[in-house]
Amino acid sequence: MAQGSPVRRRYLVSQLKRLRAEAGISQSEVSKRMGWESGKVIRIETGKFIRLNSADVAELCRLYGSTDGLREELVEIAKASRKQKPWWFQYKDVGIGTFYGLEHEAAKIQQYTIGLVPGLLQHPDYVTAMMDRGYVSDEAERTRRVEARLQRHSNVLEREQPPRIWTILDESCLRCVIGGTEVMSTQLKHLLDLSSRPFLNVQVLPASAGMSRTYGFSMLTFEENDRALFVDVPPNGLFFEDREDLLEHEIAFDQLQASALSTAETRTFLTTLVTEYRRPS
Repeated sequence: MAQGSPVRRRYLVSQLKRLRAEAGISQSEVSKRMGWESGKVIRIETGKFIRLNSADVAELCRLYGSTDGLREELVEIAKASRKQKPWWFQYKDVGIGTFYGLEHEAAKIQQYTIGLVPGLLQHPDYVTAMMDRGYVSDEAERTRRVEARLQRHSNVLEREQPPRIWTILDESCLRCVIGGTEVMSTQLKHLLDLSSRPFLNVQVLPASAGMSRTYGFSMLTFEENDRALFVDVPPNGLFFEDREDLLEHEIAFDQLQASALSTAETRTFLTTLVTEYRRPS
C-alpha cells in the first residue's frame, strides 16, 4: 500500500491522536505550543488536512514524546501524501473528498442505502439525470460531477482486484423515479448486471419488511483491525472509527440483511421492476 494513500494517512492521523492522548495534552495546549490557530489540531485529527506538512508531523511527534522509529514512519507518510495525488484529487473542485479514496482502497464494503441508488452502482444515464434535476445549476460543474462518478466506477469496480461489496438497497431507491421510466429501466438492468459479478452482492429491503432506517451508511474494511464507518448525512457525511459505533452498525446491517430479500429473490424483484418500468403507461 502506497505511503501516501488515504489509508496510510488515516493511520498517521490515528497515531497522532493516540500520541496526544497518551501524553495527556489537550488540543488547545498543542495549538498554543505549536503557535497555531485553535482549529488546526482539530482539522488534523478529523482528517481535514489531506496533505500534512512533514515538519509539523515531526514536531508533533517530539511534543508528544513518540519513539524515533514512529516519528520517522509518520514523517515519511506525510511526505508521500504531499507528493502523490490520488485520482480523485483532480475533482476536489466539485466536492469529491476523502470517502472516494477510502472506498478505493477498502478490501470490503458493506452499505445500506435509502432514497437513491448508491453512487458506486449508478448507471451513467442515471448519474446524468440526477445532475439534470436542478440541484447543480452550472452545466460545466454537472459535467465534472458525471466525469468524477464514472472515474469512481472504473477505479473501484473495474480494477484487477475489486473490493468485496455487499449492498442493501431500501425499496425506496428503486421507486424514486430519476430521469423517467426509461432511465430507471436501464438503471435496474445495470444493477442486475452488476449483481452477477462474483465480488458484488445486492439485496433489496422491501418496504413491507418495516425495517427501513432514516439514513444510509457504509462500513469500510481495509485490514482485519482497520475499519471505518461512514454515515450518509448532509452536508458531507460523517466518519466514525470508535468500536462502539462500528458494533452498533454491524448489528444494524445484520438485521437489515436478515430482513431483506435474498440475492436470488432480489434478482427476481429487479427483473419484475424492469418490466414494470418498460410497460407503456
